[in-house]
Amino acid sequence: MQSILLKTGVAAFLCLAASGCVVAEGGEPEDDEDLGTASAAQIDIGYKKKWRLYTATFSNGQPFFRVLAIGGSDVGPYQANTEYWYVTSANLGYLGQNSVVFSHVDGDDTPPKQSGSAQFQTPWLVPWTSFSNDPVSGGYRYDNGSVHLRIAVNGGEISGLTWYQTIPAAQTPTNIALNGTFTVGSGSVVVPQGSVGYYVNSAIP
Repeated sequence: MQSILLKTGVAAFLCLAASGCVVAEGGEPEDDEDLGTASAAQIDIGYKKKWRLYTATFSNGQPFFRVLAIGGSDVGPYQANTEYWYVTSANLGYLGQNSVVFSHVDGDDTPPKQSGSAQFQTPWLVPWTSFSNDPVSGGYRYDNGSVHLRIAVNGGEISGLTWYQTIPAAQTPTNIALNGTFTVGSGSVVVPQGSVGYYVNSAIP
């Protein structure tokens, strides 16, 4: 997955949590690109609206980030099939100490203007790669059921993130619906028996 980081002050980046997987808006995910990979939406944008704004807050009440997910059509100044991220850089010190709680609102009009000390955008469709043993280590890990997020930090900035989902072997990875609480985890992501793990790994410049 490629990402574009727009620095406004101290650079930082974060990703988030999720509570499950659902079919992406517009139908089934694309066919597998090759053995062990598939392209699917990274974050759920809902079924009936043009955009969805997710808010991530640490369990101590401090803001973490917001992500504006745009559907298949441009909305005002925002491009279709794009995720716009806004991070509160000053609160990165809470990583690994507090859970992260997610909520969202949907809309059809121009989304409300957002701000953050660090801003970046990522494409909506990304390649998922299968794994049996966690290919990434270190950083801060967050868990919500079968969905996991690992956040790497270097020099006081977010330097990378890894999304994971573990699903039954007969299923195909789809988009992640961000909802509820992601708790602090540790170590490797384990794939349960009868399931397959998928991950997306991204370095942040």
